[in-house]
Order: sequence, then structure tokens, then C-alpha cells
Amino acid sequence: MCLLLNKTQRSKECVSLEIEEILKKLECNTGSFPYNAVQEAIKRKDEITPELLKILENANKNIDFIIEKPNYMAHLYSMFLLAQFREKRSYPLIIDLFSHPGKDADWIAGEFVTEDLPRVLASVCHGDTTLINHLIENREVDEWVRVGGLHALLTLVSSGDKSREEIMDYYKTLFRGKLEREPIYAWGSLVACCCHLYPEEVYADIKRTYEDRLVDSFFIGMEDVHRYLGKSWNELHEDLRNDRHHSLIDDTISDMKWWACFQPEKKRRIKPKPIKSQWKKSQRKKKNIGRNEPCPCGSGKKYKKCCGSIVKTQNQS
Repeated sequence: MCLLLNKTQRSKECVSLEIEEILKKLECNTGSFPYNAVQEAIKRKDEITPELLKILENANKNIDFIIEKPNYMAHLYSMFLLAQFREKRSYPLIIDLFSHPGKDADWIAGEFVTEDLPRVLASVCHGDTTLINHLIENREVDEWVRVGGLHALLTLVSSGDKSREEIMDYYKTLFRGKLEREPIYAWGSLVACCCHLYPEEVYADIKRTYEDRLVDSFFIGMEDVHRYLGKSWNELHEDLRNDRHHSLIDDTISDMKWWACFQPEKKRRIKPKPIKSQWKKSQRKKKNIGRNEPCPCGSGKKYKKCCGSIVKTQNQS
């Protein structure tokens, strides 16, 4: 009799096995995008969410394991899916994962940090920017993570979860003391984010950053600031809402399926060589921009994934 299972018990066993199979397919990159597994995960949202949260908890405790296993991707799938689910419980877990000092963030997430982390954070925070603000102000974390935090706030304006005034008020505090007055990437990104929100009320603060040589004028110059001031807030707001780089995560499949690591003919996009953490004050000509440096257009992305890719295409043609 003990060997017999009632219908409910058998059903639970089947569900457990199916979830386990889904998670197994999402654990590592095998060279192709796991459409079926991701589709099933989305269908089984309620059942799989606790497992995805556990993956993030374990990732935070086992950073070295992820660094040593380049093909491991469960934490990346988890963040995308939880962002699509608007799962607020993942918010502090993601913040913790990217609060590790040094270059750990670059090793475990690569270009996800600049391309996707802002959108993920905006998708799971539900308008609560407290943890994002702490991330931006944390001098110990990867500089690109701090840049990601700045763009997450911009994304919240784009999505309508925060008003322009709320985010600009916070940006002001960064100009006026909360961001260390050292030449770091965050200054250029802060100026760029303010420009997207119409920079009129922080114009004097922006000028001061250039006077103090905190921003590389090739990244974004005062002429760019004036160009944004030549537009209206309504125009800039419309541009922002139409920019997919500042939109919430709504479709994990469409956001991930094109990654180079799923294309046989391309190299992996995960875990590139870590970016340099110190700003170089020497003058740089356009042709000498580092591939991993901020793109001068102000997008917040690395040069190689933005305008640099256009230059490469032009040179090849």
C-alpha cells in the first residue's frame, strides 16, 4: 500500500520533475537558445519563481563558482525572467549580487551589466529606488554597475514609474556631494542621463564638472549638453519612451535570443576581458577609444557594442 501513490502525489512528482528539467536546461549555455525551456518557465511562473530566487541567492554566495564556470547562465536567465515577472523579491538579491567589490560583476555578467542590468533593476524595484541609489553611491562596486544604476533611474522615468522631477532631484544630490568628485565613468553617465531628462536646472552643476575635469569631453561635451537644451522636454520624453535600451523587460526570449553566445558563428558575449577600472586622463583621439570604454554618444553602453560596431562595419565595407 505504501508503494501506491494517490493522484495528487503523482501530480506533484511530475510537476517537480518538469521544473527540474526546465532549470537544468537553463543552467549552462550549450550553444543555442533554449526556447522551450524559457517558454515553459514563463508558463509555470508561480511554480518556478521560488526556484529562480534560490538561484540568485546561491549565486550571491558562490561568486567564485560562477567565475570559474564560464558557461554557467542560470543567474542571467533568472534575472531576466524575474524582471519579466516583475518579482520584487528579486530586487535586493540582484542588488546584493552586483554589490561585490572589484570586477566580480564583469566576470559573472559581462555586458549584461551595461546593456541589461538597468532595465532589470527598473523592472523589479516597483518604483522603490532606495537600493539603486545605494548602489550608485557605493564606491566599492564596479564602476559600470554604478553607471547601470544611473540608467535604471532613467528607465523608471521612461516607464512612467517615476517622474522626471523625482529623478532629477536625486541626480542633483549626486552633483552636490553624494558622488565623489573624482574622474570616474559615472560622471559622464550622470551628465548624459540628465541630458535625456532636459538638463536645464543642473546646467551650472554640469559646467562645474567640466571645469573640474570630471568628465571626458569626448564621452559627452558641453556642445552635446547645449544640443539637448535646444529640444523641449516633450521631445526628449518621446525619444526616451521610444528607446528600447530604457524600457522594462517584457519578453525574455526576444531580449536574449540574439546574444552572440547562441550564434554558432560568433564568439560568446558572456565574460569578456574585465574592463579597466581607472579613468585615464590623457587625451584620446576618436580612433583610439578603448572597446570597453563608455560610448561617447552617451548611451551608457560600451563603445564596442554601440557606435564602435558601426565604425567597424564601415571599415569593413
